[in-house]
Order: sequence, then structure tokens, then C-alpha cells
Amino acid sequence: MYHKELDKIKSDLIKSICNYLYDHGHTITYVGKPWSSVHADWIYFNTVLDVDYLVSQFDHDKRLNVHQNLDPKSGLEQGLIDESTGEGVMGLLE
Repeated sequence: MYHKELDKIKSDLIKSICNYLYDHGHTITYVGKPWSSVHADWIYFNTVLDVDYLVSQFDHDKRLNVHQNLDPKSGLEQGLIDESTGEGVMGLLE
């Protein structure tokens, strides 16, 4: 399924993961730059991401870095960032 918010994402890898999540019924909750120090868009979903599974299925070129934010003040999240574009896909930590 196509979602218009993915038009702004350059990374085919992040787009593929987002399409997979969207096709499996997960909702995009935010698209944009989460902090002023981040220069690329991140796409947030309303689910806990199984990053190990997503890496095994989509990251054959080893371009993804796992990101975790464990600070409850700024938001608990876990996801993957494409090191070539800085774009990311994020979900809930738990």
C-alpha cells in the first residue's frame, strides 16, 4: 500500500520497511525531524519495532544502525536509521 508521507523519504530501504509496516496495519504517527540536531526525516509508527527481524529481512547491505532513546523525558523509542541518508523509522520502545 502507498502512503503519501513516504514521498519525502530518499532511502529505498526505509521506504521498504515503512511500506511493510503500513501494509501490516500499523499507523504512521509522525513524519519529520524529531530534534533540531537531526537533519533528515524520521517516520514514527504506533508499534514496537522488531529491529532484529527488520534488519534480517531488509538490510542485506548493512546500512542500518539501531537507535534507542531510553530517556523518559524526551520520549522512549527504538528504530533504525539509514546511515547513508540519516533517515529513520521509529517505533515504541515497549
